[in-house]
Amino acid sequence: MTVRDILKMNMDIDVVDDATEELYIAFCGPVELTGEGEKYFAEALDYTVEFSNRYLIVHVDDPEDAVWEHRLEKAKELFLSLAGYCPMSDYDKWIKEVG
Repeated sequence: MTVRDILKMNMDIDVVDDATEELYIAFCGPVELTGEGEKYFAEALDYTVEFSNRYLIVHVDDPEDAVWEHRLEKAKELFLSLAGYCPMSDYDKWIKEVG
Protein backbone atom coordinates (compact mmCIF):
# COMPACT_ATOMS: atom_id res chain seq x y z
CA MET A 1 0.00 0.00 0.00
CA THR A 2 1.23 3.52 -0.77
CA VAL A 3 0.49 7.06 0.34
CA ARG A 4 -1.52 7.44 -2.89
CA ASP A 5 -3.85 4.64 -1.72
CA ILE A 6 -4.31 6.20 1.72
CA LEU A 7 -5.47 9.54 0.32
CA LYS A 8 -8.60 7.86 -1.06
CA MET A 9 -9.60 6.30 2.25
CA ASN A 10 -12.22 7.69 4.59
CA MET A 11 -10.24 7.73 7.83
CA ASP A 12 -8.79 9.90 10.54
CA ILE A 13 -5.39 8.64 11.69
CA ASP A 14 -2.08 9.88 13.05
CA VAL A 15 0.76 9.64 10.56
CA VAL A 16 4.36 9.02 11.59
CA ASP A 17 7.56 8.26 9.67
CA ASP A 18 9.72 5.19 10.26
CA ALA A 19 13.03 7.05 10.58
CA THR A 20 12.80 9.72 13.26
CA GLU A 21 9.10 10.12 14.04
CA GLU A 22 9.60 13.78 13.11
CA LEU A 23 6.56 13.51 10.87
CA TYR A 24 3.72 13.28 13.35
CA ILE A 25 0.46 14.73 12.14
CA ALA A 26 -3.19 13.80 11.86
CA PHE A 27 -4.53 12.81 8.45
CA CYS A 28 -8.23 13.16 7.65
CA GLY A 29 -9.28 11.53 4.41
CA PRO A 30 -10.37 11.19 1.80
CA VAL A 31 -8.34 13.85 0.04
CA GLU A 32 -7.98 14.47 -3.67
CA LEU A 33 -5.05 16.21 -5.30
CA THR A 34 -5.24 18.39 -8.38
CA GLY A 35 -3.17 17.47 -11.44
CA GLU A 36 -0.55 19.94 -10.29
CA GLY A 37 -0.61 18.42 -6.79
CA GLU A 38 -0.15 14.94 -8.26
CA LYS A 39 2.92 16.15 -10.15
CA TYR A 40 4.37 18.13 -7.27
CA PHE A 41 4.00 15.32 -4.72
CA ALA A 42 4.57 12.39 -7.13
CA GLU A 43 7.57 11.05 -5.25
CA ALA A 44 5.91 11.07 -1.82
CA LEU A 45 2.73 9.51 -3.20
CA ASP A 46 4.66 6.35 -4.02
CA TYR A 47 6.14 5.85 -0.53
CA THR A 48 4.93 2.65 1.08
CA VAL A 49 2.87 2.74 4.24
CA GLU A 50 1.64 0.31 6.85
CA PHE A 51 -0.82 0.39 9.71
CA SER A 52 0.45 -0.17 13.24
CA ASN A 53 -2.01 0.06 16.12
CA ARG A 54 -3.40 3.59 15.92
CA TYR A 55 -0.80 4.91 13.46
CA LEU A 56 -0.07 5.02 9.78
CA ILE A 57 3.67 4.58 9.26
CA VAL A 58 5.19 6.15 6.14
CA HIS A 59 8.37 4.37 5.09
CA VAL A 60 11.11 6.92 4.44
CA ASP A 61 14.05 5.15 6.09
CA ASP A 62 17.17 4.30 4.10
CA PRO A 63 20.75 3.49 5.17
CA GLU A 64 22.00 6.63 3.40
CA ASP A 65 21.34 9.88 5.26
CA ALA A 66 20.77 11.96 2.14
CA VAL A 67 18.06 9.59 0.93
CA TRP A 68 15.94 9.27 4.07
CA GLU A 69 16.31 12.94 4.96
CA HIS A 70 15.06 13.92 1.50
CA ARG A 71 12.21 11.41 1.65
CA LEU A 72 11.21 12.61 5.13
CA GLU A 73 11.08 16.23 3.94
CA LYS A 74 8.88 15.25 0.97
CA ALA A 75 6.50 13.29 3.20
CA LYS A 76 6.34 16.13 5.73
CA GLU A 77 5.60 18.68 3.02
CA LEU A 78 2.77 16.54 1.64
CA PHE A 79 1.05 15.78 4.94
CA LEU A 80 1.54 19.29 6.33
CA SER A 81 0.05 20.72 3.13
CA LEU A 82 -2.91 18.35 3.34
CA ALA A 83 -3.52 19.69 6.86
CA GLY A 84 -3.42 23.27 5.56
CA TYR A 85 0.08 24.16 6.77
CA CYS A 86 1.13 25.78 3.51
CA PRO A 87 0.37 29.06 1.74
CA MET A 88 -3.28 29.26 0.61
CA SER A 89 -2.13 29.74 -2.99
CA ASP A 90 -0.25 26.41 -2.86
CA TYR A 91 -3.16 24.65 -1.14
CA ASP A 92 -5.52 25.81 -3.88
CA LYS A 93 -3.06 24.62 -6.58
CA TRP A 94 -2.48 21.19 -5.03
CA ILE A 95 -5.61 20.07 -3.19
CA LYS A 96 -9.22 19.68 -4.30
CA GLU A 97 -12.06 20.03 -1.87
CA VAL A 98 -13.82 16.68 -1.47
CA GLY A 99 -17.46 16.75 -0.64
